[in-house]
Amino acid sequence: MAFAAAGCLYVAEDKSAECTSSDISLPHINKNKRASASFPAIRPTLSSTVPQNVVKIFKRLGKACHQQFKIPATKSIQPKDSFSLDESKNIIIDLAAELDRVLQSNILFSMTRKFKNKGTKEEQEEQQHYILQWAEDLENTQTKLDKEEKQQTCSKQLSNSEMKFNKAKKILSDWSWKLKEMKQNSVCPKGECKETLRDFHKEWKQGESSILPVMDWIIWTVLQSESSEDSVSRQWVKCKQRSKNTVGLHIPDSVWNWITKPTAVVILDPNTANPDLLVSEDGKSLRAKEYGPNNWEGFQWKRSKYDGWTCVQAKEGYNTGSHYWEVDVKKKCEWRVGVVKESAPRNGYITMNTKTGYWNLRLQLGTLMALTEPVTKLNLPTPSKIGVYLDIDEGHVSFYDAVKRKHIYTFNTDFNETENIHPMFGTVETDRPLVISS
Repeated sequence: MAFAAAGCLYVAEDKSAECTSSDISLPHINKNKRASASFPAIRPTLSSTVPQNVVKIFKRLGKACHQQFKIPATKSIQPKDSFSLDESKNIIIDLAAELDRVLQSNILFSMTRKFKNKGTKEEQEEQQHYILQWAEDLENTQTKLDKEEKQQTCSKQLSNSEMKFNKAKKILSDWSWKLKEMKQNSVCPKGECKETLRDFHKEWKQGESSILPVMDWIIWTVLQSESSEDSVSRQWVKCKQRSKNTVGLHIPDSVWNWITKPTAVVILDPNTANPDLLVSEDGKSLRAKEYGPNNWEGFQWKRSKYDGWTCVQAKEGYNTGSHYWEVDVKKKCEWRVGVVKESAPRNGYITMNTKTGYWNLRLQLGTLMALTEPVTKLNLPTPSKIGVYLDIDEGHVSFYDAVKRKHIYTFNTDFNETENIHPMFGTVETDRPLVISS
């Protein structure tokens, strides 16, 4: 018995006839003609007199088609995490044990006993960051590569996160074996090193930080134990300010004292101020004037005068050395604090970012941001006092929460030593002044 349906030929010989997917033949398609992606369904006309064996054949056919052509449920494919939590934890614990042995301060042993088996995503990311940072510190300290070769090497490493982490593991493993060769208690933290270690340990005990900042400082202490060229604080600050992952990093007292030591006397220059700004007589504060037509009376265009954005710069600029000042922005909703190079444009509503010669931190509509290209939004509470640290020779401008002593952001650049870099400020608020407190 033959039966045609939907362009397929089915043959039923008896009640026990089986139907498989191989019995299906698709209608011939003429390749010279345009083929459609869908075909009209041809429903066979079945009457009540249709034999039962035909109905059974259709049921078997449907089951066979389902088994042959069904698409299995696919699991969501997750990218391989090259930073295994167990691996990271083992690296940290092993390294901590060796550091504890060579250091005359057995504090890491008790800390690793409380090391969590499981951590939040943020804690895992922190572990990964420190491991990569330590490997980079070791490489910078122990290997002498010329700048060009080093940049090429880094760019190759960054192209593959797994390769980068594997290299970091090897560097730390090799160094751990070198630590085994050092005598027990051979490194003795003194002076600022000991004081800073005490500060970090105190923060850990109070639950304000993890074991990692403590280990980070101990590693620096060991690395710099034979170096007399520079202080550990200076080397540590320089390294951390170059890193992009130190937003919110707490600065210990001894390091903070070193940062704030080169205090600059910053006096605002009213000759550069936008006519809509009111600069105090002592040059230490500014606020926006109430709107009025007299604000611009007698205005004369100058290249050095802001006539678009409500900004002003300091009288004195710097082309060498390091300088630090603080700005009180308590309860203010809008401000701009940073530095500007002498040759940067100041007229009109120009874009004020690193591309045009401005290195600024800004609060706008409740959002704290670094004016990079493009803008970098900072997920931090709004500070009440900003500390600005400018180092011309090292090529960076760093911003700190001067009350909580936390790092906010650092711009790294190469300053042209032939032109001055000026502190600059801006606000549109008329009620609360911006005050230079240093």
